Amino acid sequence: ILCFVILLGCEPSVVFKDAMPPNIPAVDSIPVLFHGVFMCESDSSRIYIGKYSAVKESYYEFVTSLDKVRESEDCSIAAGGLYLPGRKECVPFEYVNEDSISAKVYELDTIFAFKDKQVAKYYKGHLFLNEQNDNKNWVTWLLSPQEDGRLVLDLIVVPDKKKEVEEITFDYETVKEKEKVKFIINPTLVEFERILDREYFLECDILTPVNFENSHFQVPVF
Repeated sequence: ILCFVILLGCEPSVVFKDAMPPNIPAVDSIPVLFHGVFMCESDSSRIYIGKYSAVKESYYEFVTSLDKVRESEDCSIAAGGLYLPGRKECVPFEYVNEDSISAKVYELDTIFAFKDKQVAKYYKGHLFLNEQNDNKNWVTWLLSPQEDGRLVLDLIVVPDKKKEVEEITFDYETVKEKEKVKFIINPTLVEFERILDREYFLECDILTPVNFENSHFQVPVF
């Protein structure tokens, strides 16, 4: 869901040595321009953006057969609910018939909150959200406001070819990870703007402002 799954193990092959944009001071709060409640075009989940955090709320339901639950090594019925992998509590369910159950899943995930490994920078009307990986390099997202009130969330993805990298900057190093070469680049601000000018982006999602009244979604406090 969204490009945030990249942080779970599959990140771009070109990452940054420092949080981007370079030589731009980090902000300690999210500008009001980006505040609001938004619906993700990709999966209809909600994004709540406030002064100090961005929170994603997902709500979905599914129907499965009892045979599939019994056959699965990761799922089971226990304590009056359905146990799913990766969850600390059982999910409530109800019987559709003798052979099938319906379960509703609600998730609330903080995707940005000014933690130690997260840095935000505001530059030329865009909010850059930086996440540091385990190797202390950085992956950068770009949140851009549109005239109609929507926000476009992009992941900055520079092509992982030496020619394209050197068209941006010669200040880089390479490392080999899992039989693939990864570039760690350290552009100046002028060089970073080349990335923006060439629109080396992967569109992750379009966030549309919504009215959450009379909705089954819970409004988080942050």
